Amino acid sequence: MAEAEELCALQQPTGRILAEPVQNDGKDEGSSSRKRRVQRSLEGCSPKRRLPILSWIRRYDGEDALSDLIAGVTLGLTMIPQSIAYATLAGLPSQYGLYAAFMGSLVYVFCGTVREVSIGPTSLMSLLTLEYTAGRPVQYVIVLAFTSGLVELAMGAFRLGFLVCFISVPVTSAFTSATALIIIGAQLANLLGLPRGTDGGFFATVWNIFPRLRDTAVGDVSLGVGCIVTLLALQHLPRLVPAARNRRIHRLLWYVSLARNALVVVVSALLAHHLAGGGGAASVPFRLSGKVEPGIPAFEWPVRGVSVNGTTTTTFLEIVGELGSGLLLVPLVAVLANVAIAKAFASDGVVDATQELFALGLCNVLGACFRAMPTTGAFTRSAVSHASGVRTPLSGLYSALLTLLALGVLTPYFYYIPRATLAAVLIVAVASMLDLAIVRRLSRPPAALADLLAWTVCFAVCLVRGVEVGLLCGMAVSLLEPLRHWVVGQGRIAGATIQNPPHLAYRRVRPEVGLLYPGVDRLRTTVLTEARQHPDLPLVLDCERLVALDYSAVRTLRELADEVARVGGAPLLLHNVRPAWCRAMELHQTDQGYVFHRPEDAAQ
Repeated sequence: MAEAEELCALQQPTGRILAEPVQNDGKDEGSSSRKRRVQRSLEGCSPKRRLPILSWIRRYDGEDALSDLIAGVTLGLTMIPQSIAYATLAGLPSQYGLYAAFMGSLVYVFCGTVREVSIGPTSLMSLLTLEYTAGRPVQYVIVLAFTSGLVELAMGAFRLGFLVCFISVPVTSAFTSATALIIIGAQLANLLGLPRGTDGGFFATVWNIFPRLRDTAVGDVSLGVGCIVTLLALQHLPRLVPAARNRRIHRLLWYVSLARNALVVVVSALLAHHLAGGGGAASVPFRLSGKVEPGIPAFEWPVRGVSVNGTTTTTFLEIVGELGSGLLLVPLVAVLANVAIAKAFASDGVVDATQELFALGLCNVLGACFRAMPTTGAFTRSAVSHASGVRTPLSGLYSALLTLLALGVLTPYFYYIPRATLAAVLIVAVASMLDLAIVRRLSRPPAALADLLAWTVCFAVCLVRGVEVGLLCGMAVSLLEPLRHWVVGQGRIAGATIQNPPHLAYRRVRPEVGLLYPGVDRLRTTVLTEARQHPDLPLVLDCERLVALDYSAVRTLRELADEVARVGGAPLLLHNVRPAWCRAMELHQTDQGYVFHRPEDAAQ
């Protein structure tokens, strides 16, 4: 599996369906609703709710500790090389990816609710970070992580996790597929041993490589291609000995396959160190990563300015202004990934989305205080934890300690990691993101044409103008289909009889979904047409399937009742109206249904 699959699980709905009582007299409804809101607010602020570790740590035993140790070490061997590669993808020194991996793993131990979830740098976060901070000082990356965490905390406080429902599956697929191509295109230069070019979209990046192909370094190409082949071979290594034939050997090969990124990086670094010998980096036939700062930086609030060229100082607010739409898009994508991954691995299928938002927000806020890049949940690493038999979120502690060990002891050897190897790790990791087969499925029923259009628009715009614009355009196009059902709503028309009074015939109009201001004109036309065709029959507006009303719809219905009465003389009756709506619409109940209350009715 590839790291970039973290958004492929976003096909599951994250909203809630609330059941309304069939009958309600409406008394004390507002008071009880306020009491429920206050009670939920108090429960949401309890330490057990916001620090889930207080609940499960009491049941922690030795068997859990051993399982978490194995899972944590296995996860750490996967996380360290990936974090280095993702920092490189974001245009940062390698240590910034390790800072993010350390803080994300550590904070989630205390605040996380799903034991399998692994918080840290990902390919999507790296690409978005590069989009908004390319060519700028590192302080911009730290501020981006800090503000993203604040936005995620605010989303958790206001329970805005439902916003991810507005990103459909076709848009998610197009977004991840385009992201995979952009990442592969960005890593071609490192794979070929070429200097990094300008970042101007996928096509500009790839086109910029063609004139420089004559400068390709044979050493980088040979090493990069060899690493890709090795990674692919190790990925399928467990298939050589199925578990049914020999379970122990299969398990051993499975662990080797999980650690393939670490193995390839270590072997490449040892090869570079051997070739360097006494001649230094100049005697190595491929480019190296360079010096990496050891240790975790000191705590520092990321609200200070930054000096550019040693003269001009850019304040924190100016940095925030320059980040622009990244302040919303980066946390939105992070929430989208994290909540969906949590739902994919939750044992009972129920996820506290609000707590996950708080956990992710704290990971980014506290991580920014230690110079970390933006983070979110990673699907591949979460799958590794699940397959390793993780028992509790405490496994993240062992991953964090392993990352800290790498920062404190191994950083001198990170200098010898070839860039071509990191490019190979990234290319293989995101290769499975390409989901072009969905186009064939979207072209067949029951998929709608709007789904195929949304996928095409999102995919094309992401490659041409960038992932943030493409995601917004895809969301806008995907909303056309539900908007069409609200604006051009369908109304079923049928004839029926009422037994009391006996044999009284009427015509019934049943609006579908909801009745809001965009759809009231169509309903008016339908009702008046029916009233003119059958002027002697009462007309019934069945509100059984209505889920929403607004002021415009209420006012239009009142005017429509007068028009129906003028056209045919028979009143407009309303059936199956919610009690709360009856009060808001000032309806008067009769033997045949609800009618709009008039002052003359009271006089009579």
